[in-house]
Amino acid sequence: MHADTDLAIDSAALFSERPGANGLHRDEVRALAPRLEALTARLSGGHAGETPSFFSLPFASDTGAIAERGGHLAKRFARTCVFGIGGASLGGEMLVRLLGRGTHPIRFYDNIDPTTLSELDSAGWRDTLLLVISKSGNTAETLSQLLTVLPQLERELGPAKLREQVLVITEDTSGALYELARELKLEILPHPAVGGRYSVLSVVGLLPAAIAGVDIAALLSGARAMAERCRDRDIERNPAIFNGAAQFLHAQRGRRLCVQMVYADRLRVLTRWYRQLWAESLGKRDARGRMDGLTPIEAHGVTDQHSQLQLFLEGPDDKQFTFLVDPSLRAQGARIPERFQALPAIAPLAGRTTGELFLAEFDATRETLTRHGRPNRTISLLSTSASAIGEMILLFEMETVTVAELLGVNPFDQPAVEEVKLLTREYLMKR
Repeated sequence: MHADTDLAIDSAALFSERPGANGLHRDEVRALAPRLEALTARLSGGHAGETPSFFSLPFASDTGAIAERGGHLAKRFARTCVFGIGGASLGGEMLVRLLGRGTHPIRFYDNIDPTTLSELDSAGWRDTLLLVISKSGNTAETLSQLLTVLPQLERELGPAKLREQVLVITEDTSGALYELARELKLEILPHPAVGGRYSVLSVVGLLPAAIAGVDIAALLSGARAMAERCRDRDIERNPAIFNGAAQFLHAQRGRRLCVQMVYADRLRVLTRWYRQLWAESLGKRDARGRMDGLTPIEAHGVTDQHSQLQLFLEGPDDKQFTFLVDPSLRAQGARIPERFQALPAIAPLAGRTTGELFLAEFDATRETLTRHGRPNRTISLLSTSASAIGEMILLFEMETVTVAELLGVNPFDQPAVEEVKLLTREYLMKR
C-alpha cells in the first residue's frame, strides 16, 4: 500500500501458487510489462495534452472557477435537474450521491420513461436550475427531454429567466443541442474532448458535484495522487497497470464475468458508473475483427449473499471478484441487545453492532470465495473523503484502459451503440 493513499488494495487472492490452469502467478503479470510499455510511456509524457486525454483532467480542470460557480448556483436556486444519458449523467450522480451534503436537491433524469418524466409536468421551474449535458449534442434522449419541457419553461420563465436557469454542456458546435442553445441564447459550457464515460473529473461531473457541496479540490487531489502512481513504469508498483493486467489474465482463462461486490450501501451508485465504463470500453471487436470483452456484474453485500452467492461458489468458474468495502462501518450501528442471547441463533449477535455483523459477513464471504478457488481482490476505503473517491475513479479508469491495451481494442469508442442510434431514428421515421 502506498503511504499517501486513501485506498488499500489487497490483490493477494487473485493469485495462487498452486500449478494448473486455474492458478495465476505474479510472474505471469510481470511478463506482460513489455506489452504495456507504450501505454506507460504515454502516461509519463506530461500532465496535459497527452493520450489518453482523460488522464490529464485532474490536472487541467479549473477547480476554483467550477467550485465558485457551483456555490453560486446552489444559493440562487432551490433545486437542480440534470438531463443526460450514460456518461453525461452517471458520473455526476455518483459524486453527488457519494459526497454531496444533501442540502441542495439534485435529480438526475437518465432515461426517457414517460412515467418518470411525467413528474416534470407539475414541477415548478421558477426556483429550478436545469443542466442539459450531451457531448455530441445529437443524443436523441437528451434532446427529447429538453424539448418536451421547453414549452412549460418558456411559459413559466419567459426568455430572460430561461437564459438564467438553463445551462448546456456540449462539445460539437454543429450538434443540435449547440444550435438549439444558440437560438435560445442559453449559456454553453464546453464539454471536454473525452468520451462521456471518462468525463466525470471534468465540468460534466464536477459542476453538479460543486452545486451539491462536494469538495471538488480534494476530489481532484486524490485523482492526481493516483495518476502519479499510475505513471510508474515498474508494473508491480503501478496499481492500475498491475491489477488491470491480472484481470486480463483471468479473463484469458475464461473468467470474463467481473463481479463488483459492494459492502457499503452508499457505494452502490459507484457500481452503476463502473458498469458503463467497463462494458462500453471493453466489449467490442479487436483489430482482427474478433469479438472480445469482459462483462461487469453488480452485487451488493450482504443482500446478494442470499441471491447470487450460491452461484458464485458452486457455479461455473467464469468469474473474478472485486470487493469494495468501507472498514469504518465496523464501529458503526446500533448494538444488538443481550436480552435474548439464550436463543442459539441470537447468541453470536448479542452485544455486537450491526456494523460488526456487516463486516464479519464480508470477511466470511471473501474467505469462502478464496477457499473455493475463486479469484478476488479487496479495495478498502481508508477514508470516506472526496480524495479517496478521486483515487478510486482514476484507478478504475486506468485499469479499464490497461485491459483494453492488452485486448487490442479502443477503449474510447462505442461503434455498436451508434448502430442502435441510427436504427432508432429509422423506426421513428416509419411511424
